Amino acid sequence: MWKIVIIDDEDKVLRGMKRIVPWEALNCEWSGEAKNGQQGLEVIRRVQPDLVITDVYMPVKNGLDMVEELRNEGYEGRVVILSGYSDFEYARKAMRLDIDDYLSKPASRTTIEEVLKNVVARLEERTMEKLQFLELRKKVQWYEPLIEKEWIKSIVTGTSMGTDPPEALQPLLKQWEKQDHFIILLTYTNQLEESDLFQKDWYLFRFAAGNVIKEAVRQRFLDFEFIECHTHQTALFVHVPKGFQDEENMRETVKQEVKESLRIYLHLDVIITFSSFTGNWADIHTSTKEAIEHLPLRSDVPLLPEVKEETGWTGQLPVLTDSMEWNQQLSSAIRYADEGKACTIIDGLFEKLRHETFHQPSAVHLGIEMWTMMTYALFDIGIRIRDMFPEHFDIYSVLSRQQSWEGTASELKEIVMKICHHQKWDENLKHRQLVEQMTAFVQERLHENITLHDLSDELFISRNYLGRIFKKVAGESFKDYLTRVRMEKASNMIQEGHYLIYEIAERVGYGNPAYFSSLFKKYTGYTPTELIQKRTVGQ
Repeated sequence: MWKIVIIDDEDKVLRGMKRIVPWEALNCEWSGEAKNGQQGLEVIRRVQPDLVITDVYMPVKNGLDMVEELRNEGYEGRVVILSGYSDFEYARKAMRLDIDDYLSKPASRTTIEEVLKNVVARLEERTMEKLQFLELRKKVQWYEPLIEKEWIKSIVTGTSMGTDPPEALQPLLKQWEKQDHFIILLTYTNQLEESDLFQKDWYLFRFAAGNVIKEAVRQRFLDFEFIECHTHQTALFVHVPKGFQDEENMRETVKQEVKESLRIYLHLDVIITFSSFTGNWADIHTSTKEAIEHLPLRSDVPLLPEVKEETGWTGQLPVLTDSMEWNQQLSSAIRYADEGKACTIIDGLFEKLRHETFHQPSAVHLGIEMWTMMTYALFDIGIRIRDMFPEHFDIYSVLSRQQSWEGTASELKEIVMKICHHQKWDENLKHRQLVEQMTAFVQERLHENITLHDLSDELFISRNYLGRIFKKVAGESFKDYLTRVRMEKASNMIQEGHYLIYEIAERVGYGNPAYFSSLFKKYTGYTPTELIQKRTVGQ
């Protein structure tokens, strides 16, 4: 609520203002009063109100001198003059002091309400401008965790294009220089498409699968990054001490434990392959390719081989699920509505088929595979592709009408154009910007006891609406997100080894170390002390 302080030396004016101002309707509250300018200074410095209503002629210090002193101190609140005098020099001084309005005594209830409505509207407008300014000023900070995560994903998938690592990752890279690395690749079979959870709630499936996988891997390896490559594939970028010898066959144990956990909790089958160890983290994309090469035939959404067997076509059809680089590039282009980049990728794929005889079933399959990839790329950011096309739109029929590779490519590019220029982006962008503000608030105040109510007050948006938008865009509730960010931050701080447990608890917003430890164990499977001991043994 907007805080208002009133300064006037007449008791009846103070009583009258308290009575006639529609506080609730204006979303305002009475926050203090004073009977002269000097007292007013003390109250305003203490309360920091959004609006000051002040008389001019008062004992000890007059109202305009008080406002001038406040302005010199940097006070940016709104000011309304309430006075029974009309003096040209005072009016000139009021203009210089950025006074919002002037009420002559006695002022009617209607006049007071109208003036205050206008001032509150300006307060709301200025708050929005300030939020936008903060958004621009802190954009890099807001996106830093996402940039770091995407950069790590890019070096694993081989799409970094030589991009320099974010500055914040330099300490981590120094640690990597002292370690060996390998990739664990998890590839879901066609059974994934039959999963009820996958079909009904893609966000919940990702969250659940990620937790199950990380929990199982954490039993053997503590230092790793979890990377969602695309719908059917996940990779873990694992770091171990230099010269690590897998004498206890830990990798094979992890493989069996992950498979068993996914089977028990999500009723899913997964194929797990490994790369060999490498001492150079910059070459980890070759390890990813090695893990892909170890996949058995038809493990990766195995529709295409059936097409070949049924029709006898012997041409070479590029399959997106076999090409992680193109997969990531196309998904990224669609998520950012980059029409030019997406069309270039499509042209590159079909260029490989230019000299092959056109084969319609294979062209249809490739088109449907790309459609599916675009569907999940959009779903990741809260947009349903079906909302972008007419109800009668049938991708299979559209692709089946094409009589050449060029025609198929042209139709797919037309689909990309419709996606990238659809009005759904406007609504989605606003929601994503709102969620960015929420995550920025969390990153800034992680050490505080943050609640959704705090964000509601900060952004002037209802708590229920914020909760719904956050779940829609982020794929998890705000409470779950906040807990996850705190636990991940705490886990990283434990790995760094520079902080005591109570210090870590305070830095991630928990005043009670015992409660923090119990929550940490519930989330990770270890108490902070156990994780510190495992880290010490690992070193």
